[in-house]
Amino acid sequence: MRRTLSVLGVALAGLVGLAPPPAGAAAPPTSATLITGERVSVRTTADGRSLFDVRPAAEKGMARALVHLRLGDRDYEVPGTALPYLGRGLDLNLFDVGALLAGAPLPADPATFGPALAKQFKEDNARGHFGGQGLFAGGARFALPGARPAVRPRSVMRTVSVDATDIAGQPADTGVAFLYNTDDGNLLDPNESLNYFSGGTAKFSVPDGNYSALGLFWTADTDGNPTEVRFSAQPEFAVKADKTVRVDASRASSTLTWVTPRPALLDDTGFLFRRAAKTGPALLVDFDAGPGVPIAVSPTAVPVKTGALQTYPYSRLVSPPGPGTPYEYVLQKASTGTIPRQRYVITAKDVAAVDSTYFSEYSSLGLRQRSGMFSFEDVSGRVSHPIQLPRKQVEYVSAAPDLRWFGGFSKYVLPGPFPGWAGGQYEPFHAYQGGSAVTEEWNKFPLHPSGGVALLPLNDGTAPEQPAATRAGDLLRLSVTPFSDNQPGHAGFGFYGEARDTVTGHYALTQDGTTIAEGNPAGITELTLEQPVAPGPSTLGLTVDAGRTGPMYRQSTATHTEWTWKSQHVEGAELPAALVCVRQKGGVDRSCAVEPMLTLGYAVGGLRPDGSTVSGPQSLDLSVGHLQQSVASPVTGATVQYSTDGTTWLDAAVTARGGGVFHADFTAVTEAFRGTDVSLRVTASDAAGATVAETITAAYHVYPA
Repeated sequence: MRRTLSVLGVALAGLVGLAPPPAGAAAPPTSATLITGERVSVRTTADGRSLFDVRPAAEKGMARALVHLRLGDRDYEVPGTALPYLGRGLDLNLFDVGALLAGAPLPADPATFGPALAKQFKEDNARGHFGGQGLFAGGARFALPGARPAVRPRSVMRTVSVDATDIAGQPADTGVAFLYNTDDGNLLDPNESLNYFSGGTAKFSVPDGNYSALGLFWTADTDGNPTEVRFSAQPEFAVKADKTVRVDASRASSTLTWVTPRPALLDDTGFLFRRAAKTGPALLVDFDAGPGVPIAVSPTAVPVKTGALQTYPYSRLVSPPGPGTPYEYVLQKASTGTIPRQRYVITAKDVAAVDSTYFSEYSSLGLRQRSGMFSFEDVSGRVSHPIQLPRKQVEYVSAAPDLRWFGGFSKYVLPGPFPGWAGGQYEPFHAYQGGSAVTEEWNKFPLHPSGGVALLPLNDGTAPEQPAATRAGDLLRLSVTPFSDNQPGHAGFGFYGEARDTVTGHYALTQDGTTIAEGNPAGITELTLEQPVAPGPSTLGLTVDAGRTGPMYRQSTATHTEWTWKSQHVEGAELPAALVCVRQKGGVDRSCAVEPMLTLGYAVGGLRPDGSTVSGPQSLDLSVGHLQQSVASPVTGATVQYSTDGTTWLDAAVTARGGGVFHADFTAVTEAFRGTDVSLRVTASDAAGATVAETITAAYHVYPA
């Protein structure tokens, strides 16, 4: 998964066959398809920012390589097969994410154009020259209709010649040149910031000022697979007259190398170059080269004086084949001001060791995205990678004070020509501490409804989260996501499903026993509601039903949850920076208070990654708490019942262990070859009168010993 317009989070992609959301519900992600077949999907964060993901149309080759560009105020997603044709057959606007999401019609069918372009790339790569033949014979040109005209500065123009030799040492006929004004990032139109090399030169017409130039070069084998990528930069120079600068590929003399404590093989890798001006948007060139492609860059020694320069490599390395628990490294190292040599020696203090388990009741091929974002970034993201499920592995993840991570996991990939995510979890932004050991459990059963949790410090407002229930004056706001797991911050895919699934849902909100709102939220990520309530002290109640059955779902297929809590008029409250209240008609604020709803967390003893335990004695730890930043009263009690047939319910022996944790012991016996499901029914309460009662159908599975 990949990319955002401001901050990237995990988006859901390729979802089909859903009913439209009811009035007042959160709209599902919007999506569009690039002319080359990549699928772009978007959702909205709690504070109103757009998040989008790109699923590659190909698993390998230059079509799998993805280059994210930010030029001016526009974001572009360009597959590697399109790069050499920009400006000579393919208009840049074809890859303008904002225009595509706004519904701009494509000039060709992606299902046929993408493969045709990959074939054209392979042929042109073999002859060493791109354009003018095949798809582009006779000057054929592909563009979105209604392209924005270039903005021409009203000033004296200079010719800047960006000269280069390619990786073979010949005058460059392949590769892309970028030119950026470091005084004002808005000065050049996107089309004036990019040009292709021809005969060793890419020419630009620009006004006087301070500039930065970048040459991007690559090679590919006879099958069209990338074999090398080079970044050659001239980060700073002044233009006062016609000028020539060189960005020879040979200057990119430093090859990206990671030295890790444990042996590891390079899987996915890329490099990000960001040049910021004194004012206006930054230039961003982010080349995700794909599995195992060598990347080399041009080191610099003198820090830039105008604007800012930031770069970083990012890579995923995996353990060699063999016995033992698999592991991987997810690494990125940022530099500011200069471009350092690209040899990085990783120690235990540079990474967090994450003991990760990915639960799935079926063996399947899912997707995993882990993306890192530094404080200087306003666009970021990484492509997801396939992951065999269920799975247990160790992940060594880069840690830095200004590095925030986010990501997600899907149980399987939706079928169809433009596959997307299905049936998993996603997480909010969070940080790791170098040298630490962390446990993360993805999709661990039983699944049940939950709300947003801020994992960053409460004074960190860079990626705020929306609590499950807030009140401002007499306006109640709710945001609850079914089928979430028990890892704080994780949220499920809610009421989403695909055409072959049966997804059901219902909610009812009461005040002093009278229903004031109800509806069917099927087809949306989470239940969101903005509802006026009576000002006086009262008891609010929320009931949420969620059902999800289909070929990939056997455990935690339905939940019924009832909450009650005391509520009254709120005045003068203010949330910390990490939390927000979301206005249904747009915008966010923090002038609200979190309601004292109870929360539940489950930990089934001996649960295996396939969601099962051994028949016989069972143990369950039930954690009862309150929404983050709510006024919490002491938890006074809890009960647990279980059923192996869905009809007969038996009481479990429950012991209070303090701090809202209760331990339940019971026996679930089966002799059936296929085992049996265990359903759970729990209740809990606190000293202020808040209650929660939850039933989970087929919460987990037991097999004969």
